Amino acid sequence: MRLVTYQHEGQARTGALLGEAVIDLNRAYRAALRHLGNANELAVADLRLPVDMVSLLHGGEAALSAAGRAVAFAQERLSASDATLTSQGILYATGQVTLLAPVLRPEKVICLGLNYRDHATESKMALPEYPVLFHKLASSLVGHGQPVLLPRISNKIDYEAELAVIIGKQGKYIVEADALSYVAGYAPANDVSARDLQFRTPQWTTGKILDTFGPLGPALVTRDEIPNPNSLRIKTILNGEVMQDSNTSEMIFNVPFIIHYISQLVTLQPGDVILTGTPAGVGQARNPQVFMKAGDSVTIEIEHLGILTNPLVAEK
Repeated sequence: MRLVTYQHEGQARTGALLGEAVIDLNRAYRAALRHLGNANELAVADLRLPVDMVSLLHGGEAALSAAGRAVAFAQERLSASDATLTSQGILYATGQVTLLAPVLRPEKVICLGLNYRDHATESKMALPEYPVLFHKLASSLVGHGQPVLLPRISNKIDYEAELAVIIGKQGKYIVEADALSYVAGYAPANDVSARDLQFRTPQWTTGKILDTFGPLGPALVTRDEIPNPNSLRIKTILNGEVMQDSNTSEMIFNVPFIIHYISQLVTLQPGDVILTGTPAGVGQARNPQVFMKAGDSVTIEIEHLGILTNPLVAEK
């Protein structure tokens, strides 16, 4: 499934992408239960399939199963040309809604630096012995199509294509061999970075936590659709020009090890987002350097996960 958080008429709700349409999961689930005459389940439908993503992920396999049931019902009714899906608020064209970051208010957004050999080399930094960690904030997250705001205090705004891992169940001291079972799904991400702010101090967070500096989406693609996250082509396209083109197989620390390592430091919770680092080709390392400006459009594309595009807009 391709799970999304969408906004319509000011309300954010969980949904699923079906081609160029968004299915409202909770409403589709309720309609499926009514169709079957299942009054008992209908009474607890909001608990079984919440309208926000973090709560849905806290529901574990039962909630994901309910989501699958909702999507299957919507697909069945679409096949039958059921026009009431629209009037019931179950079906929207993607152009009718705003796609927000799939996870809006995660407890943690943990990021890795220097996790691709070629990027460490172009940055003239030694390969790390342990994962280099920093963080972003929930206020950094925006969805597909939403603007990245260029702050007044920086003119060196860079792109970083990254694979995002979204955690699906609580875990501490996770064994590496079991790590992928803790994943809810994956998504394209852009670790937007203000390079002049980032290197003011030895800690990079200053250049990473700015508002809108964490595009994520368009969807959380569930784990069952991505059997091997360590072999995905990953690209950045800036104004139509390919700037980064690599594969997650080039990561120094792969996804299972990253989850294992972080879980030794903190308890991972459903909805937590982990950004796994960027490959070579960032704007700062180019000659001449390339930094994003107002009016630009930046796209992160990851094989099997989709395309995340954001316009760059000057902060007012």
